[in-house]
Amino acid sequence: MGASGFSAGVHFVLEGKEHALIRKIDGDVWQAEERRTKRIVEFTDLHLRELYLDGRLKFVSSQSAPATTIGKPGLVDYSAEKWDKAKVRRAYVMAVIDLPNYRPRLIPIIQETWRTLQRPTTAPDVATVMRWKRKFIDSGRDITVLIEQDDQKGNSRARYPDDVIKIIKNAIEKRYLTRERGTVQDALDQARADVIRENALRPDSIALPQPTRRIVTRLIEAIPAFDRCTARHGRTAAIKRFRGVHAHRTTQAPLERAEMDHSLLDLMVIDDKTALPLGRPWLTGCIDDYTRCVLGIYLSFEPPSYFTVARCLKHAMLPKVHLRRDYADIRNPWEAHGIMRELVVDNGTEFHSTSLQNACFTLGVEIHYAARKTPWFKGKIERFLGTLNRAVTRGTPGKTFHNVFEKDEYDPSKHAVVRYSVLKEIVYTWVVDVYHQQMHRALESSPAAMWAKTVAQDSIQLPDDPARLDAILGRSEKRSLSHKGIELNGLFYNSSELTELRRRLGDKLDVEIRVDASDIGQIIVFSPDGRQMFSVSALNSEYAAGLSEWQHRVCKRLAGKEQLQHSPNGWLSAKTRIAELIEAEFMFKKQRSRTRIARYKGDAELLRGGAAESTVDPATEQSAAIVSMPVSATIGKRFKPVYRERKVADGESD
Repeated sequence: MGASGFSAGVHFVLEGKEHALIRKIDGDVWQAEERRTKRIVEFTDLHLRELYLDGRLKFVSSQSAPATTIGKPGLVDYSAEKWDKAKVRRAYVMAVIDLPNYRPRLIPIIQETWRTLQRPTTAPDVATVMRWKRKFIDSGRDITVLIEQDDQKGNSRARYPDDVIKIIKNAIEKRYLTRERGTVQDALDQARADVIRENALRPDSIALPQPTRRIVTRLIEAIPAFDRCTARHGRTAAIKRFRGVHAHRTTQAPLERAEMDHSLLDLMVIDDKTALPLGRPWLTGCIDDYTRCVLGIYLSFEPPSYFTVARCLKHAMLPKVHLRRDYADIRNPWEAHGIMRELVVDNGTEFHSTSLQNACFTLGVEIHYAARKTPWFKGKIERFLGTLNRAVTRGTPGKTFHNVFEKDEYDPSKHAVVRYSVLKEIVYTWVVDVYHQQMHRALESSPAAMWAKTVAQDSIQLPDDPARLDAILGRSEKRSLSHKGIELNGLFYNSSELTELRRRLGDKLDVEIRVDASDIGQIIVFSPDGRQMFSVSALNSEYAAGLSEWQHRVCKRLAGKEQLQHSPNGWLSAKTRIAELIEAEFMFKKQRSRTRIARYKGDAELLRGGAAESTVDPATEQSAAIVSMPVSATIGKRFKPVYRERKVADGESD
């Protein structure tokens, strides 16, 4: 790199146009000529320096080319030997720099300089010194242009003709840059075969040379790494591999940002009563970004849905004061709780539901959606769920495998020993007594200590009313309120409060309701102005109390299949029949069917190990209904499940 200043004759580039300073007028005003158009432009001395500091003005070292085109950049670390030779060359150049390029005049000066330096072995030729002089002046007297560049010497002619290069590139395209991920040898073999085929059509005098592995490798390496990865692994994989972190999303306080996701545990669990395998449970988790504390988790056989999201949010927001009472062996309190300001989720259907958006809007929570296939956008919950999965399942009988080829002859169903109730205690214990207490590498502290140190208890935001929280987190629907009440899934809901509301506002009203999918025995009804909230029970409470929405659909389907009465009385009979079927058939069902039965029975019933009259919390329709044959015909036999139609409304899982 040379040095330049603002003086007459200096060239510079401004906004892609080359200028030359001509003269200075009026004390501090320069006239410059644009090289292409010969237009005269005036600049003040101060303006020129501002343009230079802003990086918009760059000096050109010669009147024909920028200095960067001559030699290597000045930041290259040259050896001491090369620097010493460059200094010798500079001595010859400085001896003749002010003399005209006239050979008779330069020869005695060069000879005199050589007698003084005695380097190199013989005096350099006049033409050589003149070449050094020209390069030195054109670079703005940058000595680095006099450093020898022997490493750049070599054969400048291509070894292979263009036809061979074209054949090799086509072979690379067909064999190497494919999703089948062919090898370099595959591309070489294809190129050689194509050359042989081409030479069969040419005379021997112009036959093409056979390519070598070296030229194929060199042409592959010339392709940008991102393009190679895109062709062989796909664009999504390439973006993930070559992504760059240019800024971090940082938080400054607890509950400022939380992340949520689901994971299917790699563990087969068994029923508390029968000791038969139930399947792999789902875990929904929510973690605080700042402290890495787990705010809430929800473990069940319910597939990811708005219901599991709502249950996890409820667990995250409310204090967990009863945990040590329910699990006496847990040693530490679970302090993390409260309403977060931001909730980061992926693009699952359950996260795009109107119900979740309404609930978060009511609680003042902003939902942030990660871009498609960018798990690193919520990397903390992804890492936590993976860590929990490995910690809970590693070495445990009944462990399953992500890769089916890893399990060999191991059958998780035959080796499962962990009961569902015990698994819940294991998960809670690991979160509270292990994960929260261990030193976190990024925090340089444990999550529990980080929470205690940074959170102010009086700053934790809580829902005004836990009962109202159930209403807020319930699935949102619009219904019509008439003299019959509100109809939902064939059941009617009414109360004296709704009658009084109709008398005040009108005989027929459009209202918003909130439905708890785990218990359709009652719903929450909001007045049209949103100021009043009513808890309304089903008119047939004997049937609906404690019944989940999914259980209700199973009962309706069984009643319809056996042509029972299409009313709550018929559904009640079906409900009783299903309980009998489960008791009679549970021992004979395959593991997949037992998973559906576990979903029907629900968490509370599984912990008691009883029959099917409990509250389970399904909100999505993904499994087959529990069947439908007379009890006498089903004792000791398997019965065929009735697969239900999947129905998704309002952009969410129901």
